This record gives sequence, C-alpha cells and structure tokens, in this order.
Amino acid sequence: MEYELLFFTSIANEDRIGEIKKEIVEILESQNGKISVDFSDIGKRKFAHPIKKQTHGFFSFCRFTLDEKENISEIGRRLALNEKIMRHIVVRAAEIGKQIGAQAGESASARSASSERTAPRHETVRQSPRNETKATEIEKSAPAMAIQENKSTETEEKIGMKELDDKLSEILEKSPE
Repeated sequence: MEYELLFFTSIANEDRIGEIKKEIVEILESQNGKISVDFSDIGKRKFAHPIKKQTHGFFSFCRFTLDEKENISEIGRRLALNEKIMRHIVVRAAEIGKQIGAQAGESASARSASSERTAPRHETVRQSPRNETKATEIEKSAPAMAIQENKSTETEEKIGMKELDDKLSEILEKSPE
C-alpha cells in the first residue's frame, strides 16, 4: 500500500535537510518500506502558532510503499524519537484529496439543505407602548455610540492586522535564535 509522509523541521536544521532525509529513508527501509516518489521540499513556512518556541519550519514530504501496515506504528515511533523532526504525519495516499467528516457521504443537495436549516432567520419585532420609551432613549444615545464606534474604527484603519503580522515576522527573522 502507498503512503505519504509529511514532516517539518526547525529552520535551524534547513541546511541539514539532506541528512534528515537519509535518516528517514533508513527508518523506512528498516521496516521494509521503499520510496516511490522522491522527497519534495515545500520550503520554509510560518506556523499558525509557535511550536517549541519556533514560528517557522522547513516542510518536506515523500511517498513510500509498505507491504505490512503494522509497521506504520513503528515508523511513527522512530520518527517521533528523531529530535531533528518537529512533527510528522503519515497518511494513506489513496485518502489524499477525499472529503473529511460527515459531509463525505452527503450529496450536494443534502449539504445545501442543511445549510439552509442552519442559516439565521430574521424575525420582526413588534413594539408595544412600553418599548417606545426605551426606543427613544436608545435613539438619543445612538449619536454618542456612533462617535465612539467611529473612533475605534479610525484606530483600526491606521494599523491592520496583516501589517502587524508582517512587521512581527520581519522582526523575528532579524533576531538571533
């Protein structure tokens, strides 16, 4: 059966990626695995959140064949013990690209029907005479609230999240490890 191994390492180990690949090949061959598609380097990527105090990693993957699926657990164990590999995942190549979860068995019409059921409904609210006084109080305070909202949006417009993220990445790349 064919499997795919995705792993990443610290960017400090980027120059040693050849050694790491050789170690992975040795692990696979020790469990009677054979590389079917050579390693493909995805490259340096930013993590969604820090992992082991690292914000970036070097990603790579390969495909391999393995006759005995019982050996997958041993391969995973040995990869986990390798200190140079931060994280890894092994999946069956046949499963790549398939839908995941409950929607995998549903048809497109069933999915759209379920999304219609979960869509929010807008209801009309009738005002009683008691609510009219509350409504006028809200209308009086609305200009003050609008001014406060405008001030908060002005500060948000000055500094966007993307700009902050880019600046932070730039600073982190300049700083020594």
